[in-house]
Amino acid sequence: MILPLSGLRYCKGLLSRFRASADVTGVLSTRGRRVSLLFSPPVVILIFQLFFSGHVFARVNDPFQLPIPPSPASYSSGEFSPLVNPVFSDLLSSSLTYRHLRYDGMHNGNHLFMINLAGFSFSYLWLNNVYDDNDELVESAKTKLFSIGRGFWFGNLFGLGVSYSLSRSTRDEYDDYGAWTAGLLLRPARFVSLGFASRNINSPEVHGRKIEREDSYSISLRPFGEGFTLSFDAIKIAGEDFDRSRYLFSADVQLFREISLIASADRDKNFSLGLSAPIGMSGTRGSTMILDYYGSYNRDLPDSSQFGFALSGERRRSSIMSIKRILVIRMSGPIEEIGYEGLFAERGVKFFDILNAVQSAADDNSICGIIMAIDRTMLGFAQVQELREKLKNFKKSHKKVYAILSTSGNKDYYLASAADRIYYIPGSTFSLSGLRAEVYFFKGAFEKVGIRVESVKRGKYKSFNEQFTREHMSKEYRENLTSLLEDLNEQFLDGIASDRKLSRDRIEKLLKAGLLIPEEAKKAGFVDSIAYQDGAVKEIIESHGFNCTGIDLEDYIAEKKKLYRWGPIPHIAVVYVAGNIIRGKSQYGRFYLPESTGDENYREMLHEVFGDRRIRAVVIRIDSGGGSALASDLMWHYLRRLKNKYKKPVVISFGNIAASGGYYIACTGDKIFASRGTITGSIGVVSGKVSLKRLYEKLGINKDIIKMSEFADIFSESRDLNPREREVLMRSVGFIYQRFIDRVSEARSIAKSRIPDVAEGRVFTGNQAHGNKLIDTVGGLVASIEYARKISRIRGLCRIEHLPRKESSLMDLLGLNPRNAGLHRLVEPLLDKLKWVGLGDEAFLYLYPYIIEIE
Repeated sequence: MILPLSGLRYCKGLLSRFRASADVTGVLSTRGRRVSLLFSPPVVILIFQLFFSGHVFARVNDPFQLPIPPSPASYSSGEFSPLVNPVFSDLLSSSLTYRHLRYDGMHNGNHLFMINLAGFSFSYLWLNNVYDDNDELVESAKTKLFSIGRGFWFGNLFGLGVSYSLSRSTRDEYDDYGAWTAGLLLRPARFVSLGFASRNINSPEVHGRKIEREDSYSISLRPFGEGFTLSFDAIKIAGEDFDRSRYLFSADVQLFREISLIASADRDKNFSLGLSAPIGMSGTRGSTMILDYYGSYNRDLPDSSQFGFALSGERRRSSIMSIKRILVIRMSGPIEEIGYEGLFAERGVKFFDILNAVQSAADDNSICGIIMAIDRTMLGFAQVQELREKLKNFKKSHKKVYAILSTSGNKDYYLASAADRIYYIPGSTFSLSGLRAEVYFFKGAFEKVGIRVESVKRGKYKSFNEQFTREHMSKEYRENLTSLLEDLNEQFLDGIASDRKLSRDRIEKLLKAGLLIPEEAKKAGFVDSIAYQDGAVKEIIESHGFNCTGIDLEDYIAEKKKLYRWGPIPHIAVVYVAGNIIRGKSQYGRFYLPESTGDENYREMLHEVFGDRRIRAVVIRIDSGGGSALASDLMWHYLRRLKNKYKKPVVISFGNIAASGGYYIACTGDKIFASRGTITGSIGVVSGKVSLKRLYEKLGINKDIIKMSEFADIFSESRDLNPREREVLMRSVGFIYQRFIDRVSEARSIAKSRIPDVAEGRVFTGNQAHGNKLIDTVGGLVASIEYARKISRIRGLCRIEHLPRKESSLMDLLGLNPRNAGLHRLVEPLLDKLKWVGLGDEAFLYLYPYIIEIE
């Protein structure tokens, strides 16, 4: 019910603490279905009265009830709800609220201003007039009321809050009022919310009259989902029996585009109706304006009406008169799977952020299209494929995707080809070269300085050691790499031909021509328009109308979305295994991003996610070419043990590469997702050591060794391996290799007789791996998360947690990591190769990392 200030004394605390409303969205979105819930005011009131008790409201004598629509202590339906229950201060985003209330026949109204910010609420109320119970008149007050509140909300489940109000007035009877309010909120399930608020806890005095404490008990229910909320409130005055409590019933029905119809009533034939409408606002961050109007009828009190508006920092999932926006995603430079944040450095956008933004934009009524501004994307081939699929799914929502190319690299154009329209820069030639793989060989350089890499291997096609032991590819290495590249190239060309509706002959002509000038590329159908990036962006936005604007990806990600769901929100954890696999702690490189994943860090992350009751499923995201055999085996063991102990669903997701040890840790029997271009497999083993014998001879260095057994110095860098030592290493390699293929055979249900077809060090594309049963499903990170949601029976909203969480050094927090120096960048490719030669806790890394770069 919506009582004016006159009725506030009549229903003390009823209006200020309880908005007996129900969150009713006449158009309910329930798993994609829309349900219309239209309620006429007489019907709503009739339903309420069927449940009313016969208690009549007691008169109360509190002049400082607030001029707001009735809001229950258990339900927040407006930015003014912290005045009812201080807990709501922490549930609302930053907002600015104004309300005006006027009594019939009165020229001057009351004014309320309120700000919610960072969990605090600040309000200022100017009371021109109040209702006097004794004289039953509306009288002049000329009083200011100030309030400050703070809420604490935990896990969308439980919260508490407190606020203090203070008055200043030219009239003595209304001056020096000071009162405390406290509140509690519990939401144990999606359909029920329980609230309690206590006003005037300290029983303040006004003009010599003591104002008794008023306790409000509230329950709100959502029997049909988030669009329809029923509320019941009982208000008890201290010192009175509970059966003399006042009762209020209300409902909130959300209609089309979240226009809310609010109705409330009591047994004493007082009722009110209200309507609120959100209007989408443009700006750097998403925001919403909420306009509302309420009218109330009070049998024994003056009728009143009120209106208000609020500017909220939250963006609604649907609103009227939404400003149309184009999401602008700039693809330039590295985009990591694990983001980086520094104290004075910008937050790094993660790959998942882009995927999630594209998916959210498809369901966002304010987004009418996407612009991909592409300038030398540094995504991997599999990542480009997954983003392409997300863009194509976005187009199914009948919205456009535009690509603006500043370069014409293979991956750049492959990504752009998923768009409806491609713009190309006028000052650069256009070319496609087809895919290539580049492999460096260091044997010649090592020999010049006297370094030799001694190695043994199991797996005919296991080839990483060839970079150090040969000057060119072996026949087997070339055969395997050619097969891999041919399949990737077919995926690349077929994708372009299909999405651009070009014949393969036309693409082959371009490959043979080498390059085209921009106008030739347009005439041949490879691009649609010639324009610089800024001009293209302006043209695209203007084509969508005068009320369209652009919003950058970073700003879109930072927008705060309104949370509609009650109760605990289930979580899915994504645990990243990135870079090389090593013993001990993970090591970090540029921008504190992982260049390796240590088994100890992996174990700690798994213990955290499996032991957290909020986390219902775990996704292991692997983007690694392997590394330490022992670390890989330990990581495999930790995951097997913990998933069996806690019985949580596990899904494996491969990124650009999951090879050697990266594939080993995935052999746990769980479902594996990979993109068609993911480099997969390399089931084989390499071992050996570095010999610096010749270098020492050149430098005149001698090394004497005293040993107690034959093989005590087997890994000494000062000499080569002898035949007996090679036999020892070969036996060790054979043992590791047998364990590896046993893991694969058991986890993937591959017969031992078929193991040579998928092992022997071969690498496959995700497409080939699917045909060989090395993966289960072709799909990326988002597909694996959706599957984890399905098998863990999560319905509706869930939160995604990304691990690892890292503690940064001061230099990292400042964004000043010295590893970004120019010298390091120059020698980094060589250092990446050399650091695996006989370094680390193990004498040698048996599951040699597989490295391949596709350009």
